[in-house]
Amino acid sequence: FVKCQSRQIRIIKPITTTMSASSQPSYGPLFFPVTNIVSAYNRPWQEVVKLQKTIIGNLNFSGYFPLLATSFRAALFAYLAMYWLAEYPGFGAAQTFQFGWAMKIVARNLLFTWTVCGFWDWFLYFSPMKEKMQKYKISPKYPARTQFVHDAKYTTLASLVAAGIEVFLCCLWSRGSLAYQKDWWETPIMNLFIIGTTSIWRSPHFYLIHRMMHPWRTSYLPDIGKFLYKHVHSLHHKSHNPTSWSGTSMHPVESFLYYGACFMPALAGLHPLITLTAIADAGLSAWTSHDGFSWPGSGNPFHMVHHSSFDCNYGNEQIPLDKLFGTFAAKREDVGVIWRTD
Repeated sequence: FVKCQSRQIRIIKPITTTMSASSQPSYGPLFFPVTNIVSAYNRPWQEVVKLQKTIIGNLNFSGYFPLLATSFRAALFAYLAMYWLAEYPGFGAAQTFQFGWAMKIVARNLLFTWTVCGFWDWFLYFSPMKEKMQKYKISPKYPARTQFVHDAKYTTLASLVAAGIEVFLCCLWSRGSLAYQKDWWETPIMNLFIIGTTSIWRSPHFYLIHRMMHPWRTSYLPDIGKFLYKHVHSLHHKSHNPTSWSGTSMHPVESFLYYGACFMPALAGLHPLITLTAIADAGLSAWTSHDGFSWPGSGNPFHMVHHSSFDCNYGNEQIPLDKLFGTFAAKREDVGVIWRTD
């Protein structure tokens, strides 16, 4: 306080804070979006924010704990999805295809998608808190409303593709064409380990399909990646300034490949809950990591470099395959060095 003509004037000094998605507690993702909203509401309006600038391309040991929470969050939604239908069709009812049970899966997926993406983008971009959130935006520029509409349309289509995959698997499980573990408690420790690491073991699959859809830049093989980028993956890159709706804004072929991560546990004969966890994690992780905000969102600067530069950072930091294969870029200027041909 300072005195001025017998009056006390309170001088509020701005608080400088470095914020990123890693600023949340390790259990934070498990309670998304409640912890995010409460934290955002409680942070001071006059806060001066320094966004995370350094991208190292891999996680330290503590960085894996939020991934456990992320995986179990997906498992929780998967559990609710399975038993929301009272009797899950994959356990027998899907032996005969019927429009009724299939449409329940479709409706559940669409409701989940619209609720998560719609609410989270509204909170960050349109709610009364949007002015307070602006300082956390990774890219200062805000996307046009036409992008929200475009991305919402294709993300809805992607969720329909995910529902189609699940309906197909339910038919296979019910008809005995695809074996699965019927009793979760046969191997509970192994099942919990696999579920708790979902966000990690999906990582190589994501790198593989993503790298495949970018130009291969090799003279030894036909550049199929260039073809796939032009006709498939380029649709996702129309979201230059991503939001939650951008996460799975994809061509149907890419949607199938992306959500196809669920075939790994399905073909391994694991419990269907693990397969559904992979689907839920694929959706939630994409939606939150594309939201464009370092906090209270979970925007990923590593992947934002990819959206701005295209030819780098094809995977994620869970398993640093980009560092292993020489496609990691800490900043946009590094991309030229990756593809330099001396």
